[in-house]
Amino acid sequence: MTVAFCLDDNNGMMFNGRRQSRDRVLISDFIGRAGNGRIWISPYSEILFEGRPVTIDRDFMSKAARDDFCFAEDVDPAEYSYRTDRLIIYRWNRNYPFDTVFDTGMLKNFRLESRTDFVGSSHERITAETYRRI
Repeated sequence: MTVAFCLDDNNGMMFNGRRQSRDRVLISDFIGRAGNGRIWISPYSEILFEGRPVTIDRDFMSKAARDDFCFAEDVDPAEYSYRTDRLIIYRWNRNYPFDTVFDTGMLKNFRLESRTDFVGSSHERITAETYRRI
């Protein structure tokens, strides 16, 4: 499966149980990358995908199939690394308060394939990094 998530410059994911930021262009980019693939999200992320064809489930990372796409905000992607073939890391290129951090040790099993920058709706630069399992 492909897992996408957002990080600040300190690899922070969340602060006090809340997302650090939200960006409409980022969500559109992720949906575009998924193409016709099935997208899974947690109930927490539902507000970001309103009106979009997604599957919402508390246990979405366990239920997603190999060709599916997951957007993880309130779930640690490292817990599901054994099921993950590809990562899309969206970097905010800013420092935010955080208390949930991504364990970059997961990346030792992946190779960076591409890095692109784009202008978001709330950020002047968002970097999308795509990694493949080695």
